Amino acid sequence: MLEHLSAARAQAMLSPSARVIVASASRDGGASQASVLPWRELHWPTLVSLTAFERAEAQVFRLLRAAPVGDVPDDVLQAMQGIFRVSAFRAAELADAASGVADALTAHGIEALWLKGAALAMQSPDDFSLRSMGDLDLLVGLADSAKARVALRLIGWQDGAADSSYDAHHHGAPMVLPGGLRLELHHNLFPPGHPFTDDETSVWLGRGMQVRWGDRSVRVLPAVWHLVHASIHWAWSHEGEVGTWQYLHDVRQITAQWDSDDPRWSEAVRCARTLDAAVAVGWALWTGARLGGVRVPEALLAELRGAPRPLTGIAERAWVVRTFRSPMASPSVAWSRYWWRYAMRGLGDASRDWPWLAGRMAAPAIMPTVGHGTAGATLIRWRRHLARVLLG
Repeated sequence: MLEHLSAARAQAMLSPSARVIVASASRDGGASQASVLPWRELHWPTLVSLTAFERAEAQVFRLLRAAPVGDVPDDVLQAMQGIFRVSAFRAAELADAASGVADALTAHGIEALWLKGAALAMQSPDDFSLRSMGDLDLLVGLADSAKARVALRLIGWQDGAADSSYDAHHHGAPMVLPGGLRLELHHNLFPPGHPFTDDETSVWLGRGMQVRWGDRSVRVLPAVWHLVHASIHWAWSHEGEVGTWQYLHDVRQITAQWDSDDPRWSEAVRCARTLDAAVAVGWALWTGARLGGVRVPEALLAELRGAPRPLTGIAERAWVVRTFRSPMASPSVAWSRYWWRYAMRGLGDASRDWPWLAGRMAAPAIMPTVGHGTAGATLIRWRRHLARVLLG
């Protein structure tokens, strides 16, 4: 119905604030793009709010400092400098906390697999200043979970409040430090009811590899498996709308040295198929290619996402406007999720194993408007949304 989105067209659909956020996720922090970003079009409170929502404070602040002289108001720079300092302090806290956790688990003979941002930070010269993160994530065997909690209590971690909602999670109630840092001990990589291959924890631990982090050895996923897990986590568990900056940043980091003909792309396809997660990985990598400039081979994207269907062009536009709390996003959660399900090609439909019914951890970025605001305001939002996805 509509032609498929090119990278240029997809990026043009982003708001000015989102374009700055995306640029900050690049390997050079957006410095090479600073002179062409839409600084004069920005609504500064929106940028600051979106930066905090995406946890991109350090990178956006550095990008603001690289902007042409006079394009960023002084009060914005001052506000962002304060936010940056808090972010830098928290990164140092996370690094110290992770060091203590790694040492405690090793001392008690507990095998653990570091996940997500922490795993990436442990492999980077930038350490935990690489990017912000909300918590530390580790996978441990279910049999070791209680033992791990005991070991962590001994170094100051406390059990967070547990409630029945964690029955639908793939980790227990978070552990916390008095300063507010959180740690999640996972017993699976995906929430209960997920439609993917349900590999045992031991299988995932076996996929891990040992790397040196400072003077200690830690276990992380190899780059290809990290890419696949991050793609599923974002596209499925977070429905392609929460944590977008972190996903784009991490994919750029992981694949920075991969050419379009790098054999690791084919390996990623194999891993995705091993988990029965090809379509979810395909849409995540499509987003990385269209919005983040990731060099994903187009043939690979077609193989993962499947043959085009009549409404794929609309689904692509709906997918883009889900990201970064777009003002063009659908006013209806149900309508937005319809297009998400269309993109997923029936994944999870057989037993209704959709993330919002199977232990989704993140609240939707798009909130329902029924019963809120005026009918006129809702109508305006619908017009903007439909114009973008049907005519854009």
